[in-house]
Amino acid sequence: MSSSEDKPRLYLCSGGKWAAGVDGLDYVEPTVRKGVRLKINSTFKHLVNYCCWKCEIDRSSGQVHICYKHEGQLFQITDDEDVSVFLQYANGLEDPPEVYVDVYVSGEGDGAGTSNTINEEPMYLDTESQIQQSHETSYRADFGYGLSDSYPEVVPETQQDQQQEVQEEEDEDEDEDEDEDERRKFFGCAEDEAHVLDMGLSDEEDEENEEDEENEEGVEPSRLRPGLDDYFGIPPLIPTPDVSTEDSEGVPYRRSQRLSIGKVFDTKEKLILEVGMKFIEEQFEYKTKKSCTKRYEIACARDHCKWSMKAKAYGGGGMFMVTDLVDVHKCSRTQLNPNHRHANQRLLGNFFKTKFRNSRRVLTPKDMAEDFREQYGVTIPYATAWRARWKAITLIRGSHAESFTRLPMYLYNLERANPGTITSIRTDSSGRFAECFVALGVAIHTFLQNLRPVLIIDAAHLKGEYLGTMFLVVAMDGNNNIVPVALGVGRSETADEWTWFLNKLKTCIGEPRGLVFMSDRAASINAAITAIFPNAHHALCCRHLVMNVRSRAPRIKKFKTPYWKACKAYTTRVFDRMMNLLQTVVPEGAQLMQEVGVERWSRAHFPGQRFNIMTSNSAESINALSKCARKLPIVGLMEYFREFQQEWYFLRRRKGGLENINILVLQELNHQLTEWAQKKIHKRIVKSATWTAHGIGYDKWEVRDYGYNAEVDMHHRNCTCLKWQVSGLPCGHAITVAKRLGKNDVFYLVTQPYYMAELYKATYHGVIRPVGPAETWHYPQNPIPTVHPPLIIKRPVGRPKVNKRRPSRGESRSQQKCPRCEEYGHISSQCPWIPSSARGSSQLEPIGTVDLN
Repeated sequence: MSSSEDKPRLYLCSGGKWAAGVDGLDYVEPTVRKGVRLKINSTFKHLVNYCCWKCEIDRSSGQVHICYKHEGQLFQITDDEDVSVFLQYANGLEDPPEVYVDVYVSGEGDGAGTSNTINEEPMYLDTESQIQQSHETSYRADFGYGLSDSYPEVVPETQQDQQQEVQEEEDEDEDEDEDEDERRKFFGCAEDEAHVLDMGLSDEEDEENEEDEENEEGVEPSRLRPGLDDYFGIPPLIPTPDVSTEDSEGVPYRRSQRLSIGKVFDTKEKLILEVGMKFIEEQFEYKTKKSCTKRYEIACARDHCKWSMKAKAYGGGGMFMVTDLVDVHKCSRTQLNPNHRHANQRLLGNFFKTKFRNSRRVLTPKDMAEDFREQYGVTIPYATAWRARWKAITLIRGSHAESFTRLPMYLYNLERANPGTITSIRTDSSGRFAECFVALGVAIHTFLQNLRPVLIIDAAHLKGEYLGTMFLVVAMDGNNNIVPVALGVGRSETADEWTWFLNKLKTCIGEPRGLVFMSDRAASINAAITAIFPNAHHALCCRHLVMNVRSRAPRIKKFKTPYWKACKAYTTRVFDRMMNLLQTVVPEGAQLMQEVGVERWSRAHFPGQRFNIMTSNSAESINALSKCARKLPIVGLMEYFREFQQEWYFLRRRKGGLENINILVLQELNHQLTEWAQKKIHKRIVKSATWTAHGIGYDKWEVRDYGYNAEVDMHHRNCTCLKWQVSGLPCGHAITVAKRLGKNDVFYLVTQPYYMAELYKATYHGVIRPVGPAETWHYPQNPIPTVHPPLIIKRPVGRPKVNKRRPSRGESRSQQKCPRCEEYGHISSQCPWIPSSARGSSQLEPIGTVDLN
């Protein structure tokens, strides 16, 4: 509810005559005089409607004139701005001003004023020069506005007008809290004359007001405040067509402005798409009357509707121009089905294509159908949304077959944009795609100069039209972040494919000293590593190994702790103790681990240096990240990896790996070590807080950790626990000795440079540049051989398993365990110890007898 201060008081006077007075014209003998209140934000339309209703004026009898008097001069109210100026002026007065309302009847009467009407030549027009002079002096001086010599007419609206208001003015709230006695006392008039306006009328009054608004004719935009426009030199307003209309049932709708006569479209396809979107927005349907290379004619699907459009070829080049358009519907929209006939995969694909520019955004067909229904009220079948999704991806990234043809040019421009990049494509004898390899120059340099010599390799299946396999090689930086090194695509995960891929990798990085490969137990990977990198060490992922063991010994699931302790043990003493425990509780699992070879998965027996990398989870993380991208065409897949590597390098270059972790002991190291290394050292400082160091000899110490004592050689930077030598970070024993020597700064104890902050900054110093759209690609002088798509591999039966990880070698699904007999391979309802008559009972009852003799 609005406060009374926001409602200026005023008197409405009507039915009187104008006569010369002492200070100008006076309005005498009014037949209607009522006190009212108007809201400060009232409009001219509300003022006219309310004054006519309050003074019982028939608006159809002539033109309504509203004016008021200020300092002996008359000012006419003709638009919203005049109403605003007047209400602000009235709100500052103690005594309510008078507002004079009359009707000017053209061609009637003989000069005598009657109630609610004035003659063709009203009395106050005889002193027009006086009123005009007062306008130019007093009105402009006091309010800063000017008026023309003649007043604009307020033309009544009729039901035949085609133009209507775009938006109905909001109804004002009624002030029902005003007391009737206070209002009469405030205005000092009779009960039937004292009224308060709150722009929220009763039901009967509101209905009368709506009838008046329907019969009222809008004011032409070009005739609003002509004097004000002339005074400030503003050109007249251009009339704006009203786009709102109604169907045959009287339901209002807003016409779309997508089509207009003379509008030219680049292709006929774009014209059809615009027509389809227009009819979806307006919720109508159309039918095609003629469609060829030169003409396109459509009409509304309802026979009795006159809506139609004609277009013809224009200027050559496939362009079309709209030549005729009847953009008014006379049919009803209530006959439209929820499934719009024009919401096909072609239109929906063009509608959603902008949302598929980001490859990492997941938009399912269900989401597409829901978004379109909420926006346009049209229901899309799932199959249509699924086809539209692929249509959108094709429009943005091309089809799968075209992508193989574009692949050579993409790789060529990738090498031009990123110097040092090495790419290669392998084809069969008929020129069909077989395999490709991509390694960015920045990634190659980063691995050789700044990363630990450990490469994690893995493969993942593609989900696109041609299927295939994606080969991936990643490494880990000093902050334990993933750094992709190389990417490839092949037909399947065979030894031949892996051999070709690793051979290309060797041309990039050579064979660094102490190189270690980490992978699962795939025989194809093992054969390729042995053939291409004979001097490298091949470590197995401990996570994949335990899944292999579970297929033979399901009970290993209960003894994961000793298994992981055996894998991560630094010394053979701890390893032997854990293996003896596993041999006792899970003998079949321990036997399989021995058969695989402990030197390939145990850190204590590994011949090389694998640092703290015990699993291939980093490669699996990239596979999970690219789950949706592996459905894209091959060029889209390559561009996806380039995009996120570009973003990772940029963010990590800004980050620098130097977050302050607010550790008092390591405040001096925040500018020297990476965040991950700081946290590792901090944990070891906390763990060794109660340990004691005792001197043995020169730079040799014994550290008692209340478990297994260790000897530390500070000169050669080693410890009998082997953690210092293997990880490169000081162990708790070395930290205890450093504290005994009074050195809180343990920076000098780090033996590997990979954890230094400066080296981490250098890791992401390089820049990965985009390739750009295909229109901007550079074409070499010598033509590049064309690559044809591979033969389509027959898809397996059933729906693709997008969320299921394929088991590795030796891995099988876990067996179910019966809660009754605690045996594997069946559930409680199928337990052989329970007879069929006792199903559902919890009591065990063996079937038959067992001879124990």
